[in-house]
Amino acid sequence: MAEPMISTATKKYAVVTGANKGIGLEICRQLASNGVLVVLTARDEKRGLEALETFIGSDLSDLVVFHQLDVADPSSIHSLAEFVKNQFGKLDILVNNAGITGAKVDGDALRAAVAGDGALEEKMAQIKWDKIMTQTYEVTEECLQINYYGAKRMIKAFLPLIHLSDSPRIVNVSSSMGKLKNIPNEWAKGVFSDSESLTEERVDEVLNKFLKDFKEGCIEAKSWPPSVSAYIVSKAAMNAYTRIVAKKYPNIIINCVCPGYVKTDINFNTGVLSVEEGAQSAVRLALLPDGGPSGLFFFRNEVDTFEGREINREDHNVLSIHAKCQIIEHKFSAQEDLLNYVLKLKFLLATPILSTMAEPAISTATKRYAVVTGANKGIGLEICRQLASNGVLVVLTARDEKRGLEALENFKGSDLSDHVVFHQLDVADPSSIHSLAEFVKNQFGKLDILVNNAGILGAMVDGDAITAYVAAGDEIKWDEIITQTYEVTEECLQINYYGAKRMIEALLPLLKLSDSPKIVNVSSQLGQLKLIPNEWAKGVLSSDAESLTEEKVDEVLNEFLRDFKEGCIEAKSWPTFMSAYTVSKAAMNAYTRIVAKKYPNIIINCVCPGYVKTDINFNTGILSVEEGAESPVRLALLPDGGPSGLFFVRSEVSSF
Repeated sequence: MAEPMISTATKKYAVVTGANKGIGLEICRQLASNGVLVVLTARDEKRGLEALETFIGSDLSDLVVFHQLDVADPSSIHSLAEFVKNQFGKLDILVNNAGITGAKVDGDALRAAVAGDGALEEKMAQIKWDKIMTQTYEVTEECLQINYYGAKRMIKAFLPLIHLSDSPRIVNVSSSMGKLKNIPNEWAKGVFSDSESLTEERVDEVLNKFLKDFKEGCIEAKSWPPSVSAYIVSKAAMNAYTRIVAKKYPNIIINCVCPGYVKTDINFNTGVLSVEEGAQSAVRLALLPDGGPSGLFFFRNEVDTFEGREINREDHNVLSIHAKCQIIEHKFSAQEDLLNYVLKLKFLLATPILSTMAEPAISTATKRYAVVTGANKGIGLEICRQLASNGVLVVLTARDEKRGLEALENFKGSDLSDHVVFHQLDVADPSSIHSLAEFVKNQFGKLDILVNNAGILGAMVDGDAITAYVAAGDEIKWDEIITQTYEVTEECLQINYYGAKRMIEALLPLLKLSDSPKIVNVSSQLGQLKLIPNEWAKGVLSSDAESLTEEKVDEVLNEFLRDFKEGCIEAKSWPTFMSAYTVSKAAMNAYTRIVAKKYPNIIINCVCPGYVKTDINFNTGILSVEEGAESPVRLALLPDGGPSGLFFVRSEVSSF
C-alpha cells in the first residue's frame, strides 16, 4: 500500500459527494476549516478541478484534494475507495450530498413564481407544478440511482475504511420533502415507518413498486406524490436506510439532515438560506462528539421526525432521552447495572425512531459459526458435515430452497442435527446475499468461517457421452461433447468469481468480529495460470501482490468476455477447454491473494480438493466427497498464525 500523504494519527479524513458547487463545496470548506483533510468529489472532472481551484492560495489548500466520482457507477466508487485506502488507510467522515431533482424544471418559470413580496411557503403552494415540470421514466430512474442507491453504494463501499476510524461519522444530506407525510401511499408509508421490520429489501420493494407504477402512468392513481415524485421517494428511502445502517452498525454515528431551503442550482437559487448556513448542519453532524445520537433525522440543527408530524413536548423529551441514553452508554459501558438500566429505559420509550436488535439465538461466546455456499450436495454438503463434527455451527446454503431443505434432512436424528441450519442463498443475487448476512448477524452476531464452494462448469456437457468414454477407457473428445455459450460463460463468471467476491465483501463486517476468522475459496487446478495461454492475462493475474488489484482482475474478465462474444477466444489465446471455468478459478485465486494482503488479520486460502466424484464432473472423479472435503475443512480450522494467501492442491501448497 502507498504511504499515506499525511500521518493518520493526527488527521481526520472525509469524503464529500457532489461537492463541486453549492452546499457540497461549502461542506468541504467548513470541514477543512476544522482541520479535516477532505476529498472533494464531482461527476464532472473539469468542474471538480475548477472547484478545487477556489482553495488555491488559501490556508485550506493543503486540506482539500479532488477525485472524480460518479455515485451511479460502482467502478467509479471502487476507484475512489482504493484511492482513500492507499492514501489515508481509513475514512472518518462520509457526507452523501450528491443528488438531482428527478425532473426537468422550467427554472425561469419557478423564479418568476416566487419573486416579489409574500411568504415563500404560500407562493410555493400556489405553483402549478404540472405546468413547469416534466417527469420522465428515465430521469425518475436516474434520480433513484443517484439519490438513494448512490448513497447506499458509497456507504457499502467505504464501510471497511469507516470501521478503521476511531470516530466514524456518516451524514446523509436529505430533505423535508422526504418526510412520510408527503407520500400518500399508505403501504409505502407503512413500510418506511415500521422500524422493527425495516430492511434494505423492503426499501427496494417500495422503490420497485414506485418505478413500476410510474412506468405504467398510474402514480397518482396509486397514491404516489404527483410532483417531484422521484425526489420525494428517493429521500424517504435515504431516511429509511439511515435508520437501517444505524441499527446494523451501532459503532458508527449516522444521521440524515435537511439543511433548509438553501440557494443552490437544484432549486434555481430560489432558496432563502445561504450555502454557508445550509452547510453548517451537515458539518455539525459530521463533527459530533463520540456518544452523539445516531439514526435520526434533523431539520437544520433540530431533531425532527421521519413522519413529518409536529413534534410536541413529549416527543421532544423522548428524542432527548434517546440521545442522552446513547451518551450514557458510551461513557459508562463498563458499569453493568447502569447500562442495563439505560437499555430498559430505551425499550420502555421505544418509538419508530428507537428500535432494538434481536438477541442472538445462541451464545456467541461458546460457539464458532460457519457459512458454506453450494452445500446441498457433494463436497459442500460434506464440508458442512465435517465442520459440524468439529463442533462448528454451520449454515448450509443452497440456491434451490427445496434441495437445501432436503439436504438438511440428512442431519435429522444424528448427533449433528443441532449443528446445521439452512438458509437459501443465490450468490449471483446481491439481495439474497444480504438476506443471509442479516440472518447471520441477527442469529449469531459474528462469522468465524466462510467457505465459498458454490460453482458451475460454465459449459453444457453431454454427461452420457462422458460416462460412455470412461466406461470404454477411451480418450474423451471434448470438442464433440461440450458446448460453450456466451450466456453460460457469463453466468459462470458471475457465480464462480463474482459470487465468491460478493460473499466476502458482504460478510467482512461479521468476519472481523471473530477472534479467528477464516475464508476458504474452493478452487481448481484448472485455474492455474499455466493453463491460460494469453500472456497478458497471465501477466496480470501473476503480478506481485503490490500491483494486483480487483480492477485489474475485472479488466481480464471483461477482455475475456468480449473476446468470447466476438468468437475469437482461440485467436486471442484464451483456453478453449472449459474456458469460463478456467478463467473464473484463476480470477478467484488472484482475488484470494488480494484479500490476504488487504486484511492480514483474516486467514484466507484457496484449495483444489482433488478430482472428486461429484455432479459437476458427472461422477467421473477418483476421490470420495469425504476425501475431497478434508482439505477445505483443514484450512477452515487452521490455528491462528497459519498461512494465508496461498493455493493448495489438497493438503499441499502449490503455485498459482
